[in-house]
Amino acid sequence: NSPAEAIRAGIVLAPEDRKRDGLVPAWPVKQNISLATLDELSDRGFIHGRQETALANKYIGELGIRVSSPWQAVRYLSGGNQQKVVLAKWLATHPKILMLDEPTRGIDINAKNEIYKLIVQLAAERMGIIVVSSELPEILAISDRILVLAAGTLVTEFPIADATEVSLLRAAISNGGPL
Repeated sequence: NSPAEAIRAGIVLAPEDRKRDGLVPAWPVKQNISLATLDELSDRGFIHGRQETALANKYIGELGIRVSSPWQAVRYLSGGNQQKVVLAKWLATHPKILMLDEPTRGIDINAKNEIYKLIVQLAAERMGIIVVSSELPEILAISDRILVLAAGTLVTEFPIADATEVSLLRAAISNGGPL
């Protein structure tokens, strides 16, 4: 019924437009990472600064976020590092299901590969991952199964062994879906 309820249920979303919907660009990395876990990091309205910094440093290290310090404003990071900050914010909530909408849009190939490795690692650790992407090679590289939607309707499902770019495009086109 609400984002807060979804988070409590262990369902989180890294949105397509990270600058508009996923980050507060003027704020430091550490504050962006802690946004979804402020209840755990505060007491009577006061944020425990050491715990917040420790949380940020944990994810800076684990995700390889390239920053000069946890105090660096997110707006000065590359697109790939900004995306890692968004992912860190949600991973800090210990979700059961991580939904990723266009997770590698606007980032360079090295950052894409790092994000792909993270997705595969999280799935291997039994986290549910749902990826929405318009990039077919991306979907084919990181998926166990693929659902094709066209015009808002589920068209078909492919196990990864049966999926190719051609079969996915054919399924979307033959059912009137936009490409």
